[in-house]
Amino acid sequence: MCEYTYSNGQKCKRKPLKGSKYCSLHIPFEEGELLYGNKIREIKKRAFERALERGFKTFEGVKLYDVIILNKSIKNPIIFKNSEIKRLIIGNSELSSLTIISSIVDSIILVNSKINSLYINKVDSYGASVCSVEFTSTILIRNSKIKYILINSTRYKREEVTAEETFGEAGKIAGRVEISNIKEVRRIAVNSRYPLLEIIEKELGVTFNTKKIEYVRANILNIRNIEFDEDPRFKRQIRVYINRFSGQLLIENSTVPGHMSIINSRVKYPEFVHTTVLNNLIMRNSKFYSDENWNLSYLPNLLAELQVLGFIVIENSEFNNPYLAEVFYRIARTTWEASGDKEKADEYYYLEMLARRKRVLSHYKRGPKTLKKIFRLIEVFFEWIFADLTCKYGTDWKRPVFLWLGLVIFAFPILYALTQSIEPLRSPFDYVYFSIVTATTLGYGDIHPIGIGKVIASVEAIFGMFMWAVFLTVFARKYMR
Repeated sequence: MCEYTYSNGQKCKRKPLKGSKYCSLHIPFEEGELLYGNKIREIKKRAFERALERGFKTFEGVKLYDVIILNKSIKNPIIFKNSEIKRLIIGNSELSSLTIISSIVDSIILVNSKINSLYINKVDSYGASVCSVEFTSTILIRNSKIKYILINSTRYKREEVTAEETFGEAGKIAGRVEISNIKEVRRIAVNSRYPLLEIIEKELGVTFNTKKIEYVRANILNIRNIEFDEDPRFKRQIRVYINRFSGQLLIENSTVPGHMSIINSRVKYPEFVHTTVLNNLIMRNSKFYSDENWNLSYLPNLLAELQVLGFIVIENSEFNNPYLAEVFYRIARTTWEASGDKEKADEYYYLEMLARRKRVLSHYKRGPKTLKKIFRLIEVFFEWIFADLTCKYGTDWKRPVFLWLGLVIFAFPILYALTQSIEPLRSPFDYVYFSIVTATTLGYGDIHPIGIGKVIASVEAIFGMFMWAVFLTVFARKYMR
């Protein structure tokens, strides 16, 4: 019998290879190559395929070059334990589950397949790729050393309501994609380019349905306790790349030495806990969703939980809740202010104030109208007129200038002309002259208003005084700070 001893104390019952103490599955690579040369690859391959056909589900201590499962439907779970595999490829297949524990696998590739659950634990690997996979339970990658983790076009398909969902438990397991306690990571990517698949297709003579990039759909994508490779070569690279993801995003206890990018996604409850990004956090072309309860319990802590030492860039993104938008724009503003880029900081400050005004407006619109609510709604209305419309909350010096010129040079003179409300009138230019004199509060008295013109002139005088104050304040803020 083979000399290999399983973890339960029993020995392998397979027949050893000629010249060795071990069977074809357990013989070490070096020993097999010395005895059989390159033929050992085919020997191991046939031995594994026969074992799989016979219904073996647990492979412990095996040493295999290539584990390739194509176009198969396997109802039994497949387990690799304490094994060493050069390459594991599963494609165009249906599996109950795949478990890899305490093993060394150079590359793990699961592509265009259906599976109940994938569990990788205590594995040393160069790369793990899950592409165009439909899963009905979980994808868990834990306690391992993996340099590259790629998940493309993978989606959770619920087959039945779980016990957690029945009782409304927030931390339900089904539909979970978890990447936790991983060391020496260079990149974690969702829907990133993967040219290696084309090479594998040519090598194996198969076609994988991976041309169309679909949303990665999961109840939650949890990335936590990640130790990234600190090599300076990757300092400026995007270390966490999330593209076309739909579901809850939770990132915990991780320091990202490069950039983090969230693009083209629909993210529910974007949560960062003890997370530091040493370069930039980019949020582009995405939609972010939350609800009132989550906002109250989590958002107040976001400023303390998320630290970005570079910049936060938010472009072409939408937030279903104004409070969610307000907090993210505020954090983005602080990163640009810390760098001294006041222009960019002003852009996010304006967006932050817009979100804050929408939040206040939506709050006081709900429920029965009381006197307090009516006054607050009137206050928001005046805030829009005097703070936003005139100068974008003090961030735009051009708006008050053009607004003043537009009203004083054109709008008010037209009103005076239509109402024929100033005298004496010597030429049409007198309307413009009187408007400028009134707006600047000089009031020479050579021309005076009559009738309705007195009301218009009073309004213009108040407007002129207010706009000069606005312009001086904005100008000082923009160029003196």
